[in-house]
Amino acid sequence: MIELKNVTIEKNDKTILNNVSLEIEKGKNTIIMGPSGAGKSSILKVILGLWMPDEGNVLFEGRDICQMNDNELLELRKNIGMVFQGNALFDSLTVADNILYFLPDKRKYSEAELKKKIDELLSFVNLSGAENLYPEELSGGMKKRVAIARALAFNPKVILFDEPTTGLDPINTASVLELIDKLKVKGSTSVIVTHIIDDAMEIGDKFIVINRGEVADSGNLQKILNSSNSFVNQFFLKRKQLLSERISFGA
Repeated sequence: MIELKNVTIEKNDKTILNNVSLEIEKGKNTIIMGPSGAGKSSILKVILGLWMPDEGNVLFEGRDICQMNDNELLELRKNIGMVFQGNALFDSLTVADNILYFLPDKRKYSEAELKKKIDELLSFVNLSGAENLYPEELSGGMKKRVAIARALAFNPKVILFDEPTTGLDPINTASVLELIDKLKVKGSTSVIVTHIIDDAMEIGDKFIVINRGEVADSGNLQKILNSSNSFVNQFFLKRKQLLSERISFGA
């Protein structure tokens, strides 16, 4: 569905991504992992068309993003929902107005249709009745769920999550992970950037491990566990036994 081919990006004489090739499969939860500053969030910017590669190609459903004009990029972004690490809610707007903020062509909907959309989205993220609240009245977990609802407002084909559980307590973390899995059941494609191994293995179908702007390894959990890459082995060292037990149990 989405493919990066030999993508290199340089900013301020620093290589951010170096010859990165990866594939995001339709209907799967793809995890992008690695240490801070490895280039994980940069990949999301490339998928959104916010950063264009200095070398390489970025394909979305077979079309090269690098060859798109501004109008075509705007149309592309209507197919991609984004859940930011800091949620990026507008403090002066209600939950309902935050959810509808980026909805294109709002004028083509009646008030009843917009209310129905809000109700359906809030029900999906388990926040029914919160439409008139303001962000300052919400917990961290509730803000994250509003951000997810906003990303779903225009029925995107792909949803990008940047560190979706960072800073959340275990209960809210479990709630957000459950929502991401519910999206997969509906057929959505999700790309999740995280450094939290436990969360990744809870929802991941495919894992892409990034180190110093390069793909260290990629594949399913078992392939990553048996990786011959020394960085990947070190990165998963503390969870290796747990991962082994999970794979054995699943078998």
